[in-house]
Amino acid sequence: MSLKNTENFFVLGLFLAVLGLISAVLLAVFSDMVSEPIAAAELRTTNEALKQILPAFDNQPSEDKIVLKQDDMEITFMGAAKDGKLVAVAASGERKGYAAPIQALIGFDLDGKIRAVLITKQNETPGLGANVCHRQFKKTIFNLFEKRPEGLAPNSFLDQFNGKSAVKGKNWKVRKDGGRIDYVSGATITSRTITELADAVAQCFLANRAEIIAKLSPAGGNEK
Repeated sequence: MSLKNTENFFVLGLFLAVLGLISAVLLAVFSDMVSEPIAAAELRTTNEALKQILPAFDNQPSEDKIVLKQDDMEITFMGAAKDGKLVAVAASGERKGYAAPIQALIGFDLDGKIRAVLITKQNETPGLGANVCHRQFKKTIFNLFEKRPEGLAPNSFLDQFNGKSAVKGKNWKVRKDGGRIDYVSGATITSRTITELADAVAQCFLANRAEIIAKLSPAGGNEK
């Protein structure tokens, strides 16, 4: 190899190194620029979801939270407060579905009864598993021109959990597995996953209720 070729390789290597450094700096700057807007957007999305499954609150539930484990699953509990008193609790958990992880946000009254289940992330099969997760107001010929109703849209599968409380030693199961939860035909795995997810979150709340309420209650507004 001639000296000239060696010099060319050195210059090329130096050029690529500088180019890589510039790219890394630009990527870091861009990431820093977009991280705050992304975080703000995610917070808005979470707060909007919380408003659908919890009673009126005047705090920031996503900032008042604790993380516990149940069945190797991390569950984030958030406290909703009104006028300095804890009024409800929301919990977020995730479990592997048919196609990908399914994430749910579940609202609880302080006595442990489920207020509502909302699926916040899923990638199940369109027309099958996805129908188990989606909440939507259906348009018919009778309500075509009516204003969209306020509140949480219905979902016959998810609404089965409303008002349910976990019972120690008794797990919720779909009817196909010997339980009492109706499942959606053609989407058994998705139905089973959400049932197991809701049960795990409810069981965790049952087992740690006193700790959760004590830690999420505003100072001076402890609940029993």
